Amino acid sequence: MKKKLLSLLLSISMLLSLSGFALAAPEEGNAQTTVKIVHTNDLHGYYTATSRGQIGFSALKAVIDREQPALVLDAGDTFHGQAFATVEKGASIAQLMAAVGYDATTPGNHDWRYGKDQLKALGQGRSFKILAANVVTDSASAFFDAPYLVKDVVASDNTPLRIGVFGVIDDAFYTSTPPAHVAGLQFLPEADKANEIAQILRDVENCDIVIALTHQADLPGFVSALHGVDAVIAGHEHLLIDTVYPDADGREVPVVEAGYYFQNIGVLTLAFDPASGRVNASATTARFLSASDVAGLSDPAIDQTISSIVELQEPLLNREIGQSTRALPYSWEELRVSEQAIGRLVTNAYRNATGADVAIENAGGIRAGLPEGQIVYKDMISISPYGNTLVVRQLTGQQLLNVLEHAIDIGIQCDAVYTLQKQAVANGEDPYQYAWPENSGSYLQFSGISATYDVTRPAGSRVVQAQIGGAPLDPVRTYSVATNSYVIADAEYPDIVSAPTQYEISTCEEALIKFIQTGDFEKGLDVPGLVALVPEPAQPTPSATVTPAPTESAQASPAPSGTASPSAAPTAQPSPAPTGVSSPDTGDDAQTYPLLALMLAALVAANIVLAIRQHTRAKEDTRR
Repeated sequence: MKKKLLSLLLSISMLLSLSGFALAAPEEGNAQTTVKIVHTNDLHGYYTATSRGQIGFSALKAVIDREQPALVLDAGDTFHGQAFATVEKGASIAQLMAAVGYDATTPGNHDWRYGKDQLKALGQGRSFKILAANVVTDSASAFFDAPYLVKDVVASDNTPLRIGVFGVIDDAFYTSTPPAHVAGLQFLPEADKANEIAQILRDVENCDIVIALTHQADLPGFVSALHGVDAVIAGHEHLLIDTVYPDADGREVPVVEAGYYFQNIGVLTLAFDPASGRVNASATTARFLSASDVAGLSDPAIDQTISSIVELQEPLLNREIGQSTRALPYSWEELRVSEQAIGRLVTNAYRNATGADVAIENAGGIRAGLPEGQIVYKDMISISPYGNTLVVRQLTGQQLLNVLEHAIDIGIQCDAVYTLQKQAVANGEDPYQYAWPENSGSYLQFSGISATYDVTRPAGSRVVQAQIGGAPLDPVRTYSVATNSYVIADAEYPDIVSAPTQYEISTCEEALIKFIQTGDFEKGLDVPGLVALVPEPAQPTPSATVTPAPTESAQASPAPSGTASPSAAPTAQPSPAPTGVSSPDTGDDAQTYPLLALMLAALVAANIVLAIRQHTRAKEDTRR
């Protein structure tokens, strides 16, 4: 009897299971009801595949065709950066975004660089929308044409779903672009506007899923204030993010971000639970495709579009900027050991554009010289090809001295190697047995500051005296310092990295163009700023007492450029031509740079004539 009863219960249980009932409550999330979203962010004007890991729009289109996503979204800083984007004020990027099938984007802080009207125009007449609901005019009306996007899609199990997408930008970014570019606009608190739009999408538009696009510096804080948002697709932090954050109601919200510089494509698969009517964060998955993942993928139509755009841009790249009465030569090596006229031109341009007290540029950030005669836009891009923006930070005099000391130390180490290489050439030996320091590209060119330094002193205490604006540098005073957006993240200079940003303006090449167009750019290019003292028995008393920042242990230092002896140089291991891997934001492939350009010199005392060869080698910096 007991066996029959047990058999009957098992049979009933099986029937209930087969008929779709369950004795236990179902777990949230139906793995079969999913929708896929392809997303990008912080492309910064990159548009095609490169050897440095950029993917490009052609491969993106192939990925979209393969993945068949419900939506293709972008989270900002897309229209501005490389010359391909800047010469057409973002229009070339907008054309490609429409061609590959984006549904929507939200602007990043750099996307305002062409001004509010141009940014708005980039989304008009296109198949994608620019969404930034919290950007309003001074009269409180919406600035962009649409506050949100609603799209009806079919999930993986054929469930019809209605998806609402809106965009908001971090309101703190209002001050990170020149005031003229956002004049007449307000950036309202983004979380408040997000909640307002999310409620409209659910209650009025009857959306099943609500997605927030945001360019955001504080993702946990943003999500913690949200109600009714199912997922956040973000930009700005230049990270691969796949996480969840709790919202204001304690629900876990999936948050993703797909790196930067088109090095990744994000694929977000949202799991929707029909029973609860919400996205199940625990069943949602994210993938990030890299260049190796999409190797060989391309779209012929997009390739043709890119070729056509490049051809049309050629006249723009050859437009005249100005005239120069002299050439400012470029030397990869000399920029790493001493001040150069081309370095002073760039840094003077930064001060001209910003009004900063001091301007600095890393040696690796300068990639060409200036020709004599006609100067064209292509020359500007060649000098500053990275699409970096110009940033002004506030440093104390002490911090500036720390920066100056470290730059001098890098220059001394570089000069020691350079001297050995020149001596090797003179002796008929291989100069490439001596390798440049990995941080050689972090040597700095300056404008607005002058100093004398003593190479015989220990590292960190070499500066004898320094002046800014004709007055002795004050260690406790705050100075404005203009530089590029690469240097502010360079670990070589923690004092710059930690300094507060005063403001951020145009790209570096735009500042250079405006300076050239003044017609007055050649003044002061050869005035020395950093002067190495000839060692004397008694050193002069510094005008400002400086507490040296902690540095590496002091080592024997060579004499100024061209006089160092091999024994004074740091130990260098035999090596082929200095090579390395470019940093992500260099924006250049392997290039050919002159290694040594030495004039024939007559050594009268020894009555020997040295034939010094000019070498060219393809090489890239490991650090800019």
